[in-house]
Amino acid sequence: MRPYPVMMNLENKRVVVIGGGRVALRKTVSLLESGAKVAVISPKLVLEMVQLKDESKVDWVESPFNDATLDQFPDAVLIFGTTDNRETNVEIYEAANKRKVPCNIADVPDLCSFIVPAVISQGDLIISVSTGGSSPALARRIREELEKQFGPEYGRMTRLMGELRKHVLNVGTDSDENRKLFSELVDSELLAALRESDTKRALEILKEILPKDIDIDGAIAENRL
Repeated sequence: MRPYPVMMNLENKRVVVIGGGRVALRKTVSLLESGAKVAVISPKLVLEMVQLKDESKVDWVESPFNDATLDQFPDAVLIFGTTDNRETNVEIYEAANKRKVPCNIADVPDLCSFIVPAVISQGDLIISVSTGGSSPALARRIREELEKQFGPEYGRMTRLMGELRKHVLNVGTDSDENRKLFSELVDSELLAALRESDTKRALEILKEILPKDIDIDGAIAENRL
């Protein structure tokens, strides 16, 4: 079966992580960065997870997992299992299925209703790599290669294009003209200027391409390029 790729908005959504070790920590940190409200079910927590709990960044249920513990979170939209116990992982998967909540058991593809790809992130730019669970090691290797290619300048470019898009759309030109304009920006030397942190050159390129009624200086200042 070929998975269907989806980017999910988790802002203020409840996600349950079962387990309190290093894998649970990695999942939790990533989920918090996505704006999720994370609840952790585990009798023990690694030190960094304790710190997240003490800072009220996660809710902690201090107990081993059992089906009833999920009843505390009827609003859960995702469940992650990170234990190394097969029997517990099966119980998590079955409990999630009973509640019709998507579930991921770390490194156990046959107990996953969704998988988590390897990800690189530069600002709003997110690139994910998946082998459908066949080889996480290969996905990680590809991610590492992509990290060399897509540096911080892509985050700055994405942020700037988002700001400029708002200005361009406010002008009210037709969609074909806008599409041509955005393509010209992407194909220009703007990315190279951002890579070199050459704000002066970036400003020159923008003024050459964009209509005069666009607040270019404002967009540059807004994005601290």
